[in-house]
Amino acid sequence: MSSHRKYILIIILTFLSVQVFSQRWKFQRFEITAGVGSSNYFGDIGGAADESNLFGLKDIELSYTRPNINIGGRYRLQKDMNIKGNFIFGYLEASDVGSKNEPRNFAFSSSVYELSFQYEYSIIPEETPVNFSIGNLRRGLRSSKASLNTYVFAGIGGTFFNAKPLSDFDGSDRFDGGNSFSLVIPVGVGVKYPINSQIGIGFELGGRWSTSDYLDGFASKYSSHNDIYYFSLLNVVFKMDTKYRRRRFKF
Repeated sequence: MSSHRKYILIIILTFLSVQVFSQRWKFQRFEITAGVGSSNYFGDIGGAADESNLFGLKDIELSYTRPNINIGGRYRLQKDMNIKGNFIFGYLEASDVGSKNEPRNFAFSSSVYELSFQYEYSIIPEETPVNFSIGNLRRGLRSSKASLNTYVFAGIGGTFFNAKPLSDFDGSDRFDGGNSFSLVIPVGVGVKYPINSQIGIGFELGGRWSTSDYLDGFASKYSSHNDIYYFSLLNVVFKMDTKYRRRRFKF
């Protein structure tokens, strides 16, 4: 092959590779996620020792941070837009110890089962710049670097919960265990980074605004907001190749 034809072939293959990888997301629309995380509750039990809680930051009690496990599935609508479904099982817990209501001595624990769906918009889309040469054609096209996919999300879901009274709350006539379901609105941010073309790691932090004031089994007469809880999710991301992509890249 003459040098002239080699240059033409290199230009054509380089152009095709750029086109293929710019549309890579179309060949990996589906993702499965699974991992663990943490749960934090904000409601009528516990909280800061005074009214000055620094916009809720002082209400965070690390000693009452509880675990969760999560699985999910994501579908890419566009390069920068996804929809995702989550199933999360976690625990919520809080106590009046150290709060402005410490003399009341209420505490609770609750298991929560949340099924939610969210829309994601990527501020920094997932991209895979290509380092291409004829020499690695048969080994497959390889990326030289990857960006940290950063996105915001919002959605809707439902949670089943089972509040149990603890300390002086146990046996109190102020405990109301008659509620077990609430709608929730998840809102938050997430990041995702690819380990390779098939596996990545992800992290999300999102608040859940509920339609119930009884996630803890208690609604204070001074309460002006429904209960809120936060989930952080650390997970492994598995990309699912389509049959079309597997046929296209088979040499």
